[in-house]
Amino acid sequence: MYSLWLIPDNHTFQKLNKLIVDLSTQHNTPKFEPHVTLLSGIIDNADIAIEKTQKLAEQFDSISAALTNIEYLELFYKCLFFRTDDSQGIFEMREAAEELFEHTQVNPFVPHVSFLYGALPIFEKKEIIAQLDDHFFVDFNMTKLQLVKTQLTPDHWKVLEEVELN
Repeated sequence: MYSLWLIPDNHTFQKLNKLIVDLSTQHNTPKFEPHVTLLSGIIDNADIAIEKTQKLAEQFDSISAALTNIEYLELFYKCLFFRTDDSQGIFEMREAAEELFEHTQVNPFVPHVSFLYGALPIFEKKEIIAQLDDHFFVDFNMTKLQLVKTQLTPDHWKVLEEVELN
């Protein structure tokens, strides 16, 4: 299975990556790169998925968005995350990706940037949120599109293709 990720600009990437590394080290949870999952459950074979990733990237400029608030769910990969605003560009690119790729994704699209994976109790999540200040609520650009093999656990994930957006 493959996923498409939108990657934040370098400044935002570094800021979020530090948060992810710090929290995952503190809580002994998996480390991963900051991203917005555009589409998961892609079942095209690798060569075709790479070609489609390049084709999709050619159609879009970098996408502007904002991190708006912090949320959590009782899901491993959505333990703690920043919601993004409902940027028109993200939804347009998602729609194009759904049409282009063979995929099994049926869940509603909720653009977000996870910053902690794991199974933490709610009180612990609330403590983490309380310690964060609002300097993470920033406007940013997503400048790259990645095709990532997302099988098994995050330490097994592998970027197969990375394309700069115009």
